[in-house]
Amino acid sequence: MEQGSGFSRRAMAARILICCNSPILTTSVFPHRISLVGIPMEGQADSERAHADFRQPGRYDSTFMSWQPFLLRNTILCLLLALGGQVAVAAPVVTEISGVDGAELANVRAHLSLVQAENLETISVWRLRQMTSDARDEVREALRPFGYYRPRVDVRMTEPESDDEPWRVRVRIDPGSPVTISRADLRISGEGADDDEIEQWRRDWPLPEGSVLHHPTWETAWRSLVDIADTRGYFDHRFRQRRVVVDPDRDQAEIDLHFDSGQRYRFGGFEAEPLPFADRLLRRLNIIEPGEDYTRQRVDEQREVLARSGLFDRIVVEERRDAETGTVDLTYRLNPRPPNSYRATVGFGTDTGARLQLGWIRHYLSSRGNRLDSGFGVQQSDSEYVLRSEYLHPRGSDPGDFLTASALLRRQQDNFRFSDEDKREAIFDSFSGRREQVELRFGRLEERLFFQDRFQALEERLFVAVLNESFDAFREARFSEENEALLEANPALEDLLKTETNTLALGAEWRLPNITGTGFFTEGQIVEARLLAAHESVASDVSFAQAYVRGRWHHLLTDRHKILLSGEIGYTEADTIELDLALDDRFLNLSITELPERYRFKTGGDRTVRGYGFETLSTNRNGANHILTASVEYEYRFGENWSLAAFYDVGNAFNDWNERKLKRGVGAGFRWYTVIGPIQVDIAQALDDIDTPWRLHFSIGTRLL
Repeated sequence: MEQGSGFSRRAMAARILICCNSPILTTSVFPHRISLVGIPMEGQADSERAHADFRQPGRYDSTFMSWQPFLLRNTILCLLLALGGQVAVAAPVVTEISGVDGAELANVRAHLSLVQAENLETISVWRLRQMTSDARDEVREALRPFGYYRPRVDVRMTEPESDDEPWRVRVRIDPGSPVTISRADLRISGEGADDDEIEQWRRDWPLPEGSVLHHPTWETAWRSLVDIADTRGYFDHRFRQRRVVVDPDRDQAEIDLHFDSGQRYRFGGFEAEPLPFADRLLRRLNIIEPGEDYTRQRVDEQREVLARSGLFDRIVVEERRDAETGTVDLTYRLNPRPPNSYRATVGFGTDTGARLQLGWIRHYLSSRGNRLDSGFGVQQSDSEYVLRSEYLHPRGSDPGDFLTASALLRRQQDNFRFSDEDKREAIFDSFSGRREQVELRFGRLEERLFFQDRFQALEERLFVAVLNESFDAFREARFSEENEALLEANPALEDLLKTETNTLALGAEWRLPNITGTGFFTEGQIVEARLLAAHESVASDVSFAQAYVRGRWHHLLTDRHKILLSGEIGYTEADTIELDLALDDRFLNLSITELPERYRFKTGGDRTVRGYGFETLSTNRNGANHILTASVEYEYRFGENWSLAAFYDVGNAFNDWNERKLKRGVGAGFRWYTVIGPIQVDIAQALDDIDTPWRLHFSIGTRLL
């Protein structure tokens, strides 16, 4: 035992000079190991101590410690190990370390040969004693990255009392006082001296005077300055001085970091290989102006703009620097994608039955980059058919600016219902009829990057909508006896059972996705908003004004736990029609909004308020002026693509804001994330219809168009 051997056996030189741009001091990170390479060990002559300094920019002179004794010792060790069969063999060793914890303890264990020897079945006694002797220097080396230059290290080895017991080595460490920063001289010269991000780096300097010297932090700090310079176009940067001077006797260190950023490069021009597109289109897709200050983020944004255009299936942006002119020219290497894309998807849900969707996108109709996106969908529920198409024409010089024209045709077998929200069963039989909608929209689409770091675009649509909508319950005249009796007793119903409405509306829509990941690991937010208005004085049969906002938020708590929140609120200023219906001893106050059915609010079903039927929550179940819903869901992943969920939903659609009568649902479910989308199975209870049984909700894939 050699207590106190952590101190120098001979007088230590007054100062140790460490220059971190040379091999003399490097923070080397091996698996779970942090080292300082080249720090002088105890017992070295002053002339052998590490020293380095800059003589010319980009060059240094250094004098390394003498390695001859080290090589000789290791050569002897190798020869002795080769004769291991003639050396006594010991049982495994157990190493106990005290005095340090946390990162320091982890680094000590990573450096100690004794700890590594614990994995050996046998080891020679001679080698074990040699490792015990080396342990003091290994501990000192392990603690220096954390600022401890004069630790006391006591190593004791205990021989086992029997062959079945291991050797025990106890390492007691008193790290002593850490080295603190007595001076930190940070200087920035060149054009970067006034750069906001470099100035922020200076303000965030992590090793101010009085703080403990921590070598990994030091290296991370100066490397981050290099990264900032590279990402902001200071490509000729260099360190005029970068060093840490340690005085172990005084437990103090001085930092000198003098950084010359050099000139800031600016963007020059761009060029692209021959493409089947007009030069005007390529200029439109180029968002970087000549003379603009270089940033790597702008290059990434340019790459994202080219990708969002949908015109290319391979995009490479190359940079060419010219030190004489201080410019960066860009070369776009682009492969045009095939002009046509096709897709077909199927799905199923308890709300909709079977679903089929077909899609076709013509990515470029001509060299100007105009495109057409069309789709057809059909679903079993209500025999619904949808055909839609949208044409986008590039507008101006902004790559995300388009003129749009779209058409939507929808036909379905719908019902006019007579329900009381407070009762489970309908008051009267519903009337079945055909509903048809034809909508044309003309407007403008503009995409703007909103989350710069994730390249998520805010989509803004301004449009004029022309809608023709009709409902005809008399077309097939399949009336029940109750239907005929109700019509005879309430003739005013006839005007509601055969309608045709023409609407000219002005509208605006916004959509902001901020999504990352796939499957269970999808997280982020989607926010959507809409404003819509029409007036009878401007070619419309009805007048209304509507505002609507919807949001969804997915947050991963860990890799197995997830929270999902969603909500929506909509308000419409529109007239309603009130009718008091009576037949036999049954009565109903019927409240019908004058809104076209396409703009009415409905809720309930697989994706809204679970526990209730599809779109059954609204005034008299015929759609309403207002909506308010919210949902919270917890999801637990128990397999690679499998998870369990528990949820609580609340909401309703209504005509009178003062009589919202929000409905609640609670339940649990199962999720399976597949290549065709999530398969979702939920069982839910309607808390406000306690007499109703638990409802099963099942869906595969995406919704109808």
